[in-house]
Amino acid sequence: MTTARIALDAMGGDHAPVATVAGAREALERDAEVSVLLVGDPGALRRELGGFDSPRLEVVAASEVVGGGDAATDAVRKEDSSIRRAAELVRDQRADGLVAAGNTGAAVAAATVFIRLIPGVRRPGIAVTLPSLRGPVVLCDAGANLHCKSIHLFHYGILAAEYARRMLDVAKPRVGLMNIGSEEGKGTSLLQETGEMLAGIGHIDFVGNIEGNDVFTGDCHVIVAEGFTGNVILKTAEGLHEMVAHRLGDLGKIIAASGTEAMDAYKRFQHALDYSEHGGAPLLGINKLVLIAHGRSGPKAVRNAILQAARIHRSGALAAMTRDIAATHEESAS
Repeated sequence: MTTARIALDAMGGDHAPVATVAGAREALERDAEVSVLLVGDPGALRRELGGFDSPRLEVVAASEVVGGGDAATDAVRKEDSSIRRAAELVRDQRADGLVAAGNTGAAVAAATVFIRLIPGVRRPGIAVTLPSLRGPVVLCDAGANLHCKSIHLFHYGILAAEYARRMLDVAKPRVGLMNIGSEEGKGTSLLQETGEMLAGIGHIDFVGNIEGNDVFTGDCHVIVAEGFTGNVILKTAEGLHEMVAHRLGDLGKIIAASGTEAMDAYKRFQHALDYSEHGGAPLLGINKLVLIAHGRSGPKAVRNAILQAARIHRSGALAAMTRDIAATHEESAS
């Protein structure tokens, strides 16, 4: 198995450094080929580590933190911030990937400035995996880029399709464009132009426009959306899950008493909707691996984000995305 060195912004997130340190320890226990670089205040991190020690764990000092309410540009301005130092570790090839559960804008800024974009890509996009009636669906962008141009959305379709091929094992992903109607000519000029661009690329299966009620049908493997729209979809799905989970609490007790088969089905349903089970969302378009975890991540979510980052690193998805973008530009130019 290929080793994976993951830099973790150990000061990022609502429950850092307690959750980040605990999650890192759990990841090391689950995967013997993972190494973690904990980036943050050494004193605080060592207090959380207690007597724990491992040759696959390293503490990297950073004296500053970019908080949830800080500007994204603070990731660049604060030279010794944990998110910047973590990004620099990836840039300098001391780490294979970055996991960050703090300020999303800061993580995007640090990745863009210090790790850089895949050649040809203009803006990165967050790719979240959502459940559907027919299996997982990749939504990109979920909030990295609020001011999109057609070329950005075009690249999201290509990048997310390659991610679905590699990580969801879909031979030829069906790609849909989020719009207010499925008919051609619907939506803004931005969406119409993006649709024409996606339809002109032969190596992806572009199915055209889709609507909000298509998100969870599974008719598409990839949904392309502007960051604002994608983030609304994501947060709505999270809120719906919390409401459903609350309503099903008592039902779960009844199901538990009714038999193993029913309980297994109930657990699969809960697993599909629980963000902590999936860890994080990759920031597609960055030249190296960057994974954005939920700001509320506890140890379980941090652990799964690190393990997910290791799986993505081992899959070769990033190299495939780079080749795909290069091939697309050649196809467009011919």
